[in-house]
Amino acid sequence: MSGISSPLPELWIDWCEVTSASPEVRDEDVLTLFARQAGASQKMLASLRLAEPEDQQLATAWPAGHRRDAGALRLLLRQGTARVNDPATFWIDRLRLRRLLFAGVLLAPASQGGLGLTRDQALGLTPASFAGLRSGVGVAEEERACPACAVWSWLEVLGANAGWSSAMVKSLAHRRDEPSEGHRHELDDPNPEWAEWTDCPNLLPSIDRWGYLGSFASMHRSSLSSLIGAMTWFIEAAPVLETAELQSSAPTRHISAEEEAAILARADELNARVAALLSDFG
Repeated sequence: MSGISSPLPELWIDWCEVTSASPEVRDEDVLTLFARQAGASQKMLASLRLAEPEDQQLATAWPAGHRRDAGALRLLLRQGTARVNDPATFWIDRLRLRRLLFAGVLLAPASQGGLGLTRDQALGLTPASFAGLRSGVGVAEEERACPACAVWSWLEVLGANAGWSSAMVKSLAHRRDEPSEGHRHELDDPNPEWAEWTDCPNLLPSIDRWGYLGSFASMHRSSLSSLIGAMTWFIEAAPVLETAELQSSAPTRHISAEEEAAILARADELNARVAALLSDFG
């Protein structure tokens, strides 16, 4: 099969053809069904678990423990977007979160909706080369978990930085994602100036302590490594409820002063943890 780097058992290929299953989808539910219907041995099942689709093997920069997790990128985007929309998120942290989500789309396997770039490819990405890759970015039904929408939001920031001013970037960083009926990526880019410096690898710029974006180069390689570590934390962290979800949760229950203090302390702890993660890289 093209797209698979190691040979797959003929029984598996034949079963996939008969059942119209994708040979690249090998989660436990599928393998259990395959074993029951085709009588596959445990040795064969083990070999299928070890064989990774080519796009997952190429996505070497994506957190290794989540290359075969089909929902990992969507989870990262959902978790990051919840933090972006948290009123308590500092505006510079919101900028760094949007950059983190964009980087996640660049690095995630194509099977998850990403582009599967290596570290060097991501850091060397120019507007011209990304323009040719952008159509390969995945979409999702849920806007807050949509890779193409995460890309749109970060390009809006880059365009404001290139064509307007740092004050405009700061204004964007104070803004949360407003609920809408459609997806952001279905709209035209509001600041297409991001694409004007065609051959400059500046799509993953550094962000200094004052919120200024570097304009002529990508972040340092070690900073990207820290960014990948932060991605892992977000993927594995407990789900974050957005404000709208919290408001719609019913019924309303009165809490004691002690409970309120504990909840606020936990929220402060989580916000401090996120801020510390985001400050680990420029």
